[in-house]
Amino acid sequence: MGAVFALFAGFYYWAPKIIGRNINDFLGKIHFWTLFIGVNLTFFPQHFLGMAGIYLIISNYVIGNDNSYPFINFYSEIFSYSSIFIKPYGPHLFPKYLTQSWSGKDPVRIYKPNLNRNLIGIENRRRTIIYQWINLINGKMYVGSAINGSTRLLSYWSPSVLNRNSNIYNSLKYYTHNNFILAILEDLGPTTSISKEFMLTREQIYINLLFQLYPYLTLNNSPTAGSNLGFKHKPEFGIKRSGFLNPMANRQFSPEFIAMQKRSKVGNNNPQYGVNKSAATIAKLTKLVYVYDVYETVGPHFIKEGNCNHMNFRGFYSTVKCSKKFNMGKDTLSKYLLSGRPFKGKIFSRVKLHNS
Repeated sequence: MGAVFALFAGFYYWAPKIIGRNINDFLGKIHFWTLFIGVNLTFFPQHFLGMAGIYLIISNYVIGNDNSYPFINFYSEIFSYSSIFIKPYGPHLFPKYLTQSWSGKDPVRIYKPNLNRNLIGIENRRRTIIYQWINLINGKMYVGSAINGSTRLLSYWSPSVLNRNSNIYNSLKYYTHNNFILAILEDLGPTTSISKEFMLTREQIYINLLFQLYPYLTLNNSPTAGSNLGFKHKPEFGIKRSGFLNPMANRQFSPEFIAMQKRSKVGNNNPQYGVNKSAATIAKLTKLVYVYDVYETVGPHFIKEGNCNHMNFRGFYSTVKCSKKFNMGKDTLSKYLLSGRPFKGKIFSRVKLHNS
């Protein structure tokens, strides 16, 4: 807001010089005092609310039940109602919690992800939970469950998890965690006290609500709890493929088939045994390295342009022999083959740089 006051000050100073007419002094004072008082009444109480952990974006926190700040909460309640017509068109939407659609109650816990990241790990440690991510830019939602809440929720910051191709991960990467709200819809108790089947049953209730009430705002890949892509495999799928479950069980193999499986492929039985390869075949199989001595510092552009005025052809070698002859590791050789830079006065190349 300081920048806004500076912009208006500059406008009042320069406008008369530009348009050649003075601005009405009385109207200017009305504008200044209205803006000054309005800005302070709007934002000054929010400092105390922020220090108290109450954030404007969470409507039930703004209205609040905390009686330790009665005047501020009353003021914030009025302000929150007055901003209903403005907020949905701003950068953040009011979140829609699925608990309110089903039971009329608020979520158990609500977090601003980046701000409350440590709190998320502490309060949900070893707790079985049903949770909801809400995108505050486009309103899209995701419902999930976790046997161990802290492990699952904190994984949403892990790069390896975010790189998976899923709607919720792609949305978190694109909009960042700052533009999301995380709500714990249900806390089902300690990890060891609840079965996975019961947890999925509770999750399915919220997923059904999500797909029924907001079918165009879903980030879930599947309407089925516990399934990422909507497929539910039979229990037999996870059983080890042995005995009668093996499709090849009790099959009688022909003697020829058994002989082919057990035959030795060493020595005379190897189809390539004793075959003399042509020079062209050996050249194709062998990755040659062409080595040149450089008389002065030569950059990669000399290789690309085929400029050999400052280079002397040393010879060509296979990759292994080149590493041994010039006493360099394979990784080092690969590095200078790719970069084209000289190494200890020599240039290494996969392509021949000289004409003869």
